[in-house]
Amino acid sequence: MSLRYPIGIQDFALLREDEYVYIDKTEEICRLFETGKNYFLSRPRRFGKSLMLSTIKYIFEGRRELFEGLYIDSSDHDWTVRPVFHLDFASADVNTIEGLYDVIDTHLRKWEHLYEVSELSTTFSQRFYNVLQAACERSGQRVVVLIDEYDKMLVNNLHRPELHEEIRNLLRPVYANLKAADQYIHFAILTGVSRFSRLSIFSDLNNLLDISLDDRFSTLCGITEDEIRRFLAPGVEEFAQKEEVDFEGMMGLLKANYDGYHFSRNSPDIYNPFSLISALSKRELEHFWYATGTPSFLVKMMQHSSEDIRDMLDVNSSGPSLSSSDTMHSKLTAVLFQTGYLTIKEYIKEDSEYRLGIPNHEVEVGLFNSLLPYYAGRNEDESESVLRKIRDAVRRGEPDRFLSLLQSFLADIPYDLSKNKPEVYFENNLYIIFKLLGFYVATEYRTSQGRVDIVLSTPKYVYVIELKLNGTAEDAIAQIKDRAYTLPFATADRQVITIGIGFSQQTRNIDRWIIR
Repeated sequence: MSLRYPIGIQDFALLREDEYVYIDKTEEICRLFETGKNYFLSRPRRFGKSLMLSTIKYIFEGRRELFEGLYIDSSDHDWTVRPVFHLDFASADVNTIEGLYDVIDTHLRKWEHLYEVSELSTTFSQRFYNVLQAACERSGQRVVVLIDEYDKMLVNNLHRPELHEEIRNLLRPVYANLKAADQYIHFAILTGVSRFSRLSIFSDLNNLLDISLDDRFSTLCGITEDEIRRFLAPGVEEFAQKEEVDFEGMMGLLKANYDGYHFSRNSPDIYNPFSLISALSKRELEHFWYATGTPSFLVKMMQHSSEDIRDMLDVNSSGPSLSSSDTMHSKLTAVLFQTGYLTIKEYIKEDSEYRLGIPNHEVEVGLFNSLLPYYAGRNEDESESVLRKIRDAVRRGEPDRFLSLLQSFLADIPYDLSKNKPEVYFENNLYIIFKLLGFYVATEYRTSQGRVDIVLSTPKYVYVIELKLNGTAEDAIAQIKDRAYTLPFATADRQVITIGIGFSQQTRNIDRWIIR
């Protein structure tokens, strides 16, 4: 019998009652209950935060029958029934202050009625405090507060500063009750993508334990390889049969596309749960997470940055800068990490730093596909049409055609996009294009004699490319020869093509090239 995959299902009861596959996270959830009381967890979108909160909700509602066969059912959890306040912004379509007002007011009205709150205040903050107090006093049990995607409206409206400030001013006193009403709260957790420390929300919530980079909770959201083998093996086997590979071959394909996340120093490899489950359900290796939308504010921040893209995507950072930044003012490194486009590759103990990089193939393709229309100043369809022609020329070993297409493509970039630091903009465009060709590409490739600007490899050809910004193609080709850049590829069973490219700052494009 094939597994039923919970695509888009975030309600734990529905998932269990309709017999969808569930990756048992109740051991990690029990660890939450045993470790502390008030938490904050940051994870990228589509990483299972909503399902986790739904699971916690049903635990505290005493729905033990839903947990039969899971870790928590045989644990020493006491199953005390408690009032649960689940404030869900994940599914709210809020683009106006009135819309946000209605969402909060609807929740509060329901709770005021349920717990018979007679003394109604005019402020959301006081109303929330009143229902927490009333629920605790009427039930005789301290309450549970679950806030899902607390920052969704803040992130979605970063491009609208006045609305962003209104939202912050509305939410801040509401969230402050996680501290103000602490005597009435048994357990609380707030989830989101980013930590808005500089916007003062967290200054009022210094009682929250931030577990975003905590080894103990690195697998709370997402799926590990052990969990795939334990819970999803039949689905992997069915996919493998369709692809005509063995089980381990299929695991390798899934790993390359959807694995590679690390959320702490000693985190095991974590798979993107949305993409993995979608791939097993459809039995297709598609870019599922990217298809749900790359935040436009992130792409625009990268485009307007003066940094080389390679420096943005291969970088070291300290833990505090990753977990205590905010999306509005922080460096791109923190934003890329919090949104899931970068992940921890290594912890460098002697420097107390994390080395970050792109987690997997799906994220790489999705990010560069999102960047190209902004950098090139044209829509995705136009860009893909040119990329197909360039890809074909590279595959066929036709460097003149490939470079002519590239030159025409770069010539059409609007002046306003490249007028600041045109050399960096030129290199960023080349890097994006080469990454999207689908072949192996390395930049600053190290040899015993120096660093090659670009090495592009196909099954039949190796392109060794040297760029000279405000220099000549002759200088570039001479450097390749003088420093023996082609030597590492001399024994390869492929033809080596060397290309020297001169770039003109005046035209902001390729001036000329020489091919050997």
